[in-house]
Parts: sequence; C-alpha cells; structure tokens
Amino acid sequence: MSQRKHVPYDIIIIGILPKLPIKSIVRFRCVCKLWDSTITTSDFISTHLNNNNNNNNNNVSDHGYLIHMPNVITKEATYSSSLSNPVCMVGCDPKFNKISEYRISSDFSIQCSNIVGSCNGVLCLADSSWNPTYLWNPSIRKFKSLPCLSKYQRVSAGFAYQSETNDYKVIKIYSTSKPYMKRHAELQAEVYTLSSDEWRRVGISLNLIRLMDSYSSDTFVSEALHWVACIKEDFGISRKKILSFDVNNEKFGEIAIPYGGKIHPEILAVIKGNLAFISSEFCYAPGIRYGVWVMEEYGVCESWNKLFTLRLGGFESIIGCTRHGEVIVKTAKTKYDAELQGGIHFVVVIIDSVTLNEKELIVPHSPTKATTFVESLVLLDENPDKKIS
Repeated sequence: MSQRKHVPYDIIIIGILPKLPIKSIVRFRCVCKLWDSTITTSDFISTHLNNNNNNNNNNVSDHGYLIHMPNVITKEATYSSSLSNPVCMVGCDPKFNKISEYRISSDFSIQCSNIVGSCNGVLCLADSSWNPTYLWNPSIRKFKSLPCLSKYQRVSAGFAYQSETNDYKVIKIYSTSKPYMKRHAELQAEVYTLSSDEWRRVGISLNLIRLMDSYSSDTFVSEALHWVACIKEDFGISRKKILSFDVNNEKFGEIAIPYGGKIHPEILAVIKGNLAFISSEFCYAPGIRYGVWVMEEYGVCESWNKLFTLRLGGFESIIGCTRHGEVIVKTAKTKYDAELQGGIHFVVVIIDSVTLNEKELIVPHSPTKATTFVESLVLLDENPDKKIS
C-alpha cells in the first residue's frame, strides 16, 4: 500500500503561500489554527508584499493597480442600483483596463472621503473635518479608525511607510487660527504612528506661511513626504518651495522648485521613483500649459529636468500621475443622454508622456484624485476594527 506524500510545511509557508493572490491566502486562514497564526504574522505579510512589489517592478504580473474615487456624491452614484454605498474606487491593471471595484464599507462614518495617501496597499482616508480618519486595506476589507483630533483649520496631510521600523505614519499640518487669519497663522504638525496608535506633536523649524494644497497624495519618495508651501526667508521675502518631511528623523526641510512654478496650480507626484513637479505655465493660447519636471537626484536642485510640456483645455484638470509617467486627466465632453437631456459630462483619460497619445478610462462617476495601489495583507495582523468577511 502506497504512502501518501505530504509537502513539507516550510515549503508551503515560505515557497508557496506568499506567492498566491490575496483572496486565496485569506481563504487558507480557515485551514487550521497554525496556518491562520502564520499568515497573520508581520513576517509573512512583509514577505507577501515584497513578492508583489518585485513582480510589479519586473512587469511580470498584474498586481499593480490604479485607484481613483469621487469625493462628492453625484446623482448618478446615489441612484445606481449596483452601489450600496455611493463612494467607490476602481482598480485598473497596468494597461488601464478596469478589473475590480471597491466600495467603502457602510461601517465608515464618512460619506465623502479624501485620499490622503497610499502605501503598500493601505489607503489613508479622511473627511473634510478629519474626524474620523481611517487606514483602509480594500483588498482584505479591513480598516482601522485613528484617534480623533480637535477640529483644525486648513489641514494638509500625508501618509507614509517607515521601512526602518516597518511602521506607518500619518502627518497632519494645521492651523488653529480662524479662516480669515490663515495668511498669518502659525502652522503646527502632529504625527500618528500605527505601532503606538497615538498622535504626538512635532516641531516645524521653518517659517511656514501657508501650504498651497489641502491634501497630499502619492508624494512619498526617498523616505519623505512633500507639499508645495510658501516659506518666509530673510528680509521678509517669501518664496514658494517644496516642504519635505523625513519620516525617519521626523524633521522638516525645504527643496527649491524648478524654473516655472510661478502660476497656480502646482502638483507633486512620483514618476519612475523620482519626485515630480507639475506647474502651469504662461500661455497665450486658450487653455493651460503644464510643464512636467523630475528631480533625477533627490535633494539636488540642479538635477531638476523638464520631461515634457502638456497643453490642456480650460475644462481639464490633472488628477494624478502613474509611476511610469503617464498623466491622468479629467476632461469635459459633450454627450447627449436621453435621461439627462444632453449636457456635459466628465471622463478620465491617460496621456502618454512620450507620444502624448490619449486613452479614455471607463470609470463610474467623476473622480477627483488618482493614486497607485498594490494588493497586500497589511493590517491583517492588527487588532481588528472590522473583521474580515
């Protein structure tokens, strides 16, 4: 009688499970208590994430997604029979074909969410009042609510991963002054760390006057977060610069912007692993012309290099960039609809940075921000605010 051969446990845990899709791994937690306790360890979660990132960098898998979402509730979303909650996200593969849709859980006490940032498959979400704020992993349908803060004026924020300690941080820069005093308000900052589950104050040594954007998304590069800011220098002169926050030493710094950046708006992004600066430029023709710059050597201002110039119409806006350099644009189009009796609707297009060719994305509603995303098991080892279903 032949004996049944078993695959060694170490081979399953080290060589097989970390390479499987998220859905399969979550199901395998039910095999036995040993598998469940192994899958929910930080070591296993890190190994699986590294496999996903390596495959994504080598362009041999479809684990890399583009995530975008509306932060307003539209009539179309409200009455859509396919959505139990009108706020949603759409995942796309590297060729920008729609492959999945993530709906924000009804357990969230927010209706209109803003993406603060995306790191290792975890999204940081907040509403306009910043109470509450969530860390959400849509791949495993699990979220964690952050401790509440007092209501502040003109909050800017960022979400980052600290590789040295395998920890996640949310940074908020705010002013407690009244809105009409915002130009002269003293800005302060607080940092939340997932490991401690608490906020603490960090000092700002620079003489910040104001931040130019309300939210940060996809500006985490070289272990630092970035915002466009107005900083006062000697003799009372204020200049527009890039404010940086090092997640390791928790200190603020400044980076000079490239030539241009004199006309609002400015957008920060990450292109091919480098900090990118997109600024509108003066243009005689109708519409807006954008210059796309990349800092080829981080921290060296002389390494700013202009990649290309992009001309958009007056009803078009940039909502993000892909890691490979494509620009994501929301544009208005005229479309006749029997129910709406015609009118203008918005579509999302991807513009190739080399050929400037456009491709329209088939997505619901009208997204206002785009960010990158990769499936992961991060947050699986946290004490659950929401059990996985």
